[in-house]
Amino acid sequence: MFELDDLIRVAKRENNFRRKYLYVNPLQGKHMPVSPGIALKLFSGLREKLAARYPGERLLVIGFAETATAIGSSLAYGGANVSHYVSTTREDLSGAAYLVFAEAHSHAPEQRLSLNGFAGVLGDPAGERGGNDGEKNDGMTDSKVDRIVFAEDEVTTGNTIMNLVRLIRERWGSGSPAFGIASVLNSMTDARLSEFAAQGVPCDYLFRIPFEYRISSVDSYSYGSPEKAGDTEDPAPNDRGAKSDREDATQIIRLGNYRNPRFLSSSADLRSRTDQFVKAALERLPDLKPGAGVLILGTEELMFPGLLLGAALEQRRPDLRVRFHATTRSPIAVSREADYPLHRRWDLPGLYDPGRRTFIYNLDSYDEAFIVTDSCFWQQGLPCLEAALRQAGNRRITLIQWGDFRYEEQL
Repeated sequence: MFELDDLIRVAKRENNFRRKYLYVNPLQGKHMPVSPGIALKLFSGLREKLAARYPGERLLVIGFAETATAIGSSLAYGGANVSHYVSTTREDLSGAAYLVFAEAHSHAPEQRLSLNGFAGVLGDPAGERGGNDGEKNDGMTDSKVDRIVFAEDEVTTGNTIMNLVRLIRERWGSGSPAFGIASVLNSMTDARLSEFAAQGVPCDYLFRIPFEYRISSVDSYSYGSPEKAGDTEDPAPNDRGAKSDREDATQIIRLGNYRNPRFLSSSADLRSRTDQFVKAALERLPDLKPGAGVLILGTEELMFPGLLLGAALEQRRPDLRVRFHATTRSPIAVSREADYPLHRRWDLPGLYDPGRRTFIYNLDSYDEAFIVTDSCFWQQGLPCLEAALRQAGNRRITLIQWGDFRYEEQL
């Protein structure tokens, strides 16, 4: 169904001397708007790869923040052989114990994996099992998974993933599970793929591309400046149903029964909680006129719930033009040239941390715009995001808050 040219555009990272380029996937739903159903169809191809590669195995999928969280969640949501899921994070989580590892080429190189719940799934770490007087015991313990699969949008060298593999092997010793990688694109060299195979880490992907594929193209464009999201005169946002002095005042919907994907959970719980979120959100949305354009906007690491909500809207109302993408911490250069992927950019304070610089690309005009977040700190960052949406022609804006990212769950 998909061809390579559907899935890859080369863009220029801003002020990044370790890796000046990145691959932007127009159908992934991160930087560029896409039909939610098309994005989920793309991810389903990876689920089929995992089912074929690992029949009978119980998989724990780890989705890499922030770009691949929707990919990883989708694998867990619909994968029959995926028993558990967690995403990496750059956020501070309440009560979390972390493995901290480096993503050296990134704009934000420190990555974290919350270990809460891992002992119950992988067994106790080496050095914390059995034995007398604290004697280290590297024997196998009962495990509920056979393999950890790392989900990514694109793997270039695999260094970041191998950093995490080493930390897990060091911590769990001979009790470590097997490992694997699933990505939409893979540009590892033959030698690097052989190294990973020798380490017992097979790689599955939808498309393989040459190392540094088309990267010289980023030098051929003329680049512009980001848009300025000016101050807004909007009144304070209102809970849905409250009276407002302005028809276009941003509305707020708060939903419960939240499960934080940054903490380990079973795939069944992920599926149940996300389905309940979609059902509750659909019940609270305003009436949508026939043929309306609808934007669902994810926020940084939280993408999958909004993506699934958009897909449900498409199925319920085929007349709607629904699009999904998300805010991001990635600074990427923009160009007005037609064949460059990102044409407009707004620099914004983050909804999770107003002192954090975040970005939104390629905003368009819609009849309704729905922001989906699990941040409780959105009040300070929202005015600039509202201003950006309004500059792009959006007048009816609703923010849907599902829980609080700091905590494992909220009912």
